[in-house]
Amino acid sequence: MRARQCCLLAAFCAAAAAPVLAQSTATGISPEFNPAISVNTLVIGRVAERSTDRAYNGGDLQEAEVQFTSVVDPYWNANVVFAVHPTHDHAQDNAEGGETESHGGYEGDVEVAYVDGQALPGGFGLRLGKDYLPFGKHVPLHTHQFPFVDSPVAIQACLGNHGLTEVGVRLSHDLPLPWYSDLAAYGVDGQAEIFDGASRDLVYGARWTNLFDLSLESTVEVGGSWLEGPLSADYLLLDPDVTLAGDLAVWGADLTYKWISASASKGPALTMTGEVIVPRPDQGAQDPIGWYALAQYRFARNWWLGLGAGVLDRDLPEPAEEEESGPEHGGLFAWEEVREYKANLTWVPSEFSAVRLEGARFDDQIGDNDDWLVSLQVNVTIGSHPAHLY
Repeated sequence: MRARQCCLLAAFCAAAAAPVLAQSTATGISPEFNPAISVNTLVIGRVAERSTDRAYNGGDLQEAEVQFTSVVDPYWNANVVFAVHPTHDHAQDNAEGGETESHGGYEGDVEVAYVDGQALPGGFGLRLGKDYLPFGKHVPLHTHQFPFVDSPVAIQACLGNHGLTEVGVRLSHDLPLPWYSDLAAYGVDGQAEIFDGASRDLVYGARWTNLFDLSLESTVEVGGSWLEGPLSADYLLLDPDVTLAGDLAVWGADLTYKWISASASKGPALTMTGEVIVPRPDQGAQDPIGWYALAQYRFARNWWLGLGAGVLDRDLPEPAEEEESGPEHGGLFAWEEVREYKANLTWVPSEFSAVRLEGARFDDQIGDNDDWLVSLQVNVTIGSHPAHLY
């Protein structure tokens, strides 16, 4: 009997000590305090019909992201993303064809670094730090989340080609309506390429998101966005000799429909998104506008089909008489007015990898710089990656 009691006592002590031993290290710091870490890599190969730009002919590392996410304490959550990508091209005055010259190599930057406040009074949400601005549906996406290899031309021209990320503060709150309705407002430092980074004026903006359940399988999201700040000296321009001043206001509206079959796991699914972007700069382009529409359909367990179209109209001022005979602007993503058409086929064997084959057609409406761009992209993620935006 006594031997049995000793065995029970030993088992109890071992069970009580197990959690302590599991959480202990040589330094006395628990590994549970380590953040969740993930790495996403995009490798791409592409070829253009007419453009000779190195960025659109050959293979490259499109982007690599390292992401750290963690609960800091009961009051804060944190997210940090460090990105490595090819060095951005620099426009050159190339009289032989107006192409851009790439200096090669890679560069890294802190893409995202913010904390989210938890359990704030009044049910408010608070975000402090650097993040993508909540403008429309496409701007908040990281590159590996894009529905197509590149951003729509309307996004690239009107909202920046290198990501609309800013440092500042964002407040949000759910509105007391019968459906889900969220209003977010922000003030940021205005260092993105569409703003005058040397100005001391801040950039302000807001987004209103409304989500409606149509059935157990489908939803509709309706959103409106606005931002305003100091105008970049070359906003929407193709002539580097012109310098602008003043303010920039951008308005946007978006509509998203989502449907997924409830009858089968990874069964048919459909997402359709449309977005209109209306910039209003004090100087430069006259009444510019851009829009895009896309559809993504999962027709088999691991296969997606994507279709997209878009329009960009910069409506630039007429050039001076003496400049009319000068070299015509051109090159991929450097049109005054263009129509784009895209289609892709994506194989997604798991949530950690995808292979995408895509063709894109660009019709230049002003000059003669129509082009085709064919891309093959491999998307791989390792580690604990947080959920993407809905």
